[in-house]
Amino acid sequence: MDEIFLKLTDTTYKLLEYFPDKDPLKIKTKERVLSIMENLILIDEIMGVKTDPNIQSKILADIEIVLGCFEIAKNNNWISSINYLIIYNEYKKVKNRIRSVAVKSVKPKIEKIQKVLEPEKPSQNIILSDRQKKILDFLKEREKAQVMDLQQVLPNVTKRTIRRDLEELLNNGQIIRMGEFNQVFYKINI
Repeated sequence: MDEIFLKLTDTTYKLLEYFPDKDPLKIKTKERVLSIMENLILIDEIMGVKTDPNIQSKILADIEIVLGCFEIAKNNNWISSINYLIIYNEYKKVKNRIRSVAVKSVKPKIEKIQKVLEPEKPSQNIILSDRQKKILDFLKEREKAQVMDLQQVLPNVTKRTIRRDLEELLNNGQIIRMGEFNQVFYKINI
């Protein structure tokens, strides 16, 4: 944990001296500040490995509670508006750092999911039959088509053969299938 947060915690405790003694708000604020510190220590310990989103959420929630308590203190004239703004801005910086750590830990996961979800691009070494070339030309022209549309282009070919050709084009990543049941359409994979 860095020295900036230690100074912020020290400043927070000094400002809490202006709260009425034994006030539940003072006690609650101290508890939350300690919770923030404990969780920041946990994040520092695991920073190089994985950052637990539950810890980050807990810190952000605790910061909101602390800021709420200080806003009440400001409204009751226990602390000055300037002191409130200083505390608010410093905790806001901590929140932004926690969020940036969260984004860094989530970004690789998102990229991995995107790779899985992205359809493969067509390979350059694929040999297409004349039927498959006609299917691709038809799809380029019309944007999307169903098996019965392709039967008009390939009148001497059975639906089963057209489906087999479509399946091969799907597996090669050259087309995509959309819809389900009787509403299945095929499109060129861009």
